[in-house]
Amino acid sequence: MSDLESSKAYTLNLVSQDEMLAFVDSTSMKDQGHVLLLSRLPQRRLLEHLDLDKVETYWVTTQEVAGSIQPSLDQIHDLVSSRFDNHEGLAVIEGIEWLISTHGFSDVLKMVMRLKDSLHRKPWTLLLVVAADVLEPVQYSQWQREAPFWEIPKKIEFDLIKEDISESEEDTTPEETKEDEGGDKSLVFLVRIPREGYSKEIVRRRILQWRRMGLDVSSAEPALFQESDDIGFQIYQSVERKVRRAVELDNRLELLLEKGYRSEVTKMRFRIRQLTGFDDIESRIDELI
Repeated sequence: MSDLESSKAYTLNLVSQDEMLAFVDSTSMKDQGHVLLLSRLPQRRLLEHLDLDKVETYWVTTQEVAGSIQPSLDQIHDLVSSRFDNHEGLAVIEGIEWLISTHGFSDVLKMVMRLKDSLHRKPWTLLLVVAADVLEPVQYSQWQREAPFWEIPKKIEFDLIKEDISESEEDTTPEETKEDEGGDKSLVFLVRIPREGYSKEIVRRRILQWRRMGLDVSSAEPALFQESDDIGFQIYQSVERKVRRAVELDNRLELLLEKGYRSEVTKMRFRIRQLTGFDDIESRIDELI
């Protein structure tokens, strides 16, 4: 987990939520430990950023719904510290400023100190996400002593973009890709690329990865020819959202195969790989399941 050490607590100054979630996503994709995230975003929003099969998530809210946790300091402490007794990994608590506004700085800091005690000699890292400008100078110093501030490395390493692909290799036949029962190449989640990690070279590699999965991502190609990286990133991001939804829908088709809807699945998989008809496909899946 970059330069984060086990048995220690750190603080991330929230500058970009997309960047923070991209870091969580990247960490989860390494499969090197458990990843726990307590977020102010509900799971339906986190789906845009994370593979929820790889990240244990809780929505911090006063609503009583599945997958949620109340903004109670005791409940948050008990949940997080219980994970420290099992596995190893990274625990991320977002929305610290909301907890401070609700319970006061002193009580939230005491919770952090209790979590640090629970963390002692455990193969876990605690990352607290807070907008640092809400802390007064004295509070900042007190907080820094318990959980020093840390920054996501500017050079973002995307573990799933490992291949050093040269221009000539792009024209060669791709390696074999795992296929599903219907003979289609399997769709998998890839690490999200945040604005801070965007470059034409990264996008070129990502487009190749998508093509190897059998996806029609021609709509992403204009991003490679934009003078402005901001505009290029907007183009890329719109395609990335479609691809992630395609992966989610494609995974759900396995349930239909088990029920014997092989012909329907074949037709839906074709449309999914064209990145079209998502709403119709989702409705049909819900109907058949």
